[in-house]
Amino acid sequence: MKLFKIIFLLLSFCLSGCTTIQPNQNIMAVNPDKAGLSRWGKSDIDEVIELHQHAVMQDLKSLMVKLYYRNPNGRHDADIRTIEESVNSVFMHANTDYYQYWNSMKATDIVRISLDETYQGSDRVLAFIIGLRKMILASYDNHTEFFYLTSIDEQKLYNSARNIEIAAWMLAEKRDVDDKLILLSDSVEQETRNLSYQRLIGQMIATQDNLATIMAHKSGRLIKNVVVKAASMVFLPI
Repeated sequence: MKLFKIIFLLLSFCLSGCTTIQPNQNIMAVNPDKAGLSRWGKSDIDEVIELHQHAVMQDLKSLMVKLYYRNPNGRHDADIRTIEESVNSVFMHANTDYYQYWNSMKATDIVRISLDETYQGSDRVLAFIIGLRKMILASYDNHTEFFYLTSIDEQKLYNSARNIEIAAWMLAEKRDVDDKLILLSDSVEQETRNLSYQRLIGQMIATQDNLATIMAHKSGRLIKNVVVKAASMVFLPI
């Protein structure tokens, strides 16, 4: 079976050399169970990577929906779309062709700016999610499809998990000059306790950490563990 996959992959490379190269339309990995014919060009580890990327992006998408419901003011397209339609429109496009304003900025800088009281934009949720998505994709070397010759760095995956932790702390703690939370997420005083945001973010962290461990085991390399002090708001490089 593995030999057949290799032959299929080589034939695919040959055929692609005879056709016009099309831009990659995928903005995140598809569910491997729905990958169709392309699965023949993938090893088991490639499918594992795609499954993890798909999972973390679905959780990020769910987080964006919840943040919009919690913070309805300022949504950039509130007058023309529902929240679900708005979120779907964001995840239909790559950052590079749809949000050119942030193209030249580091992903972690976008996250930091989105929760800064001096931020001039109206849609903080959009900036926060765009920054996180850009950062997470960078941990996959900006690949959304993985084949035999594609590799990713376990340290980048580990660092991204720590950065999500820092972003989560900022989301829960950053306040304006009136001591009000800049973005609402978990419950505040006199509200029914709501831990769904923590669960979603925890799932995202666990997904990235789990894949980092898998890739480290596969490569035989050690992950450099870092003690992160979230309050310092110093993101790790990716």
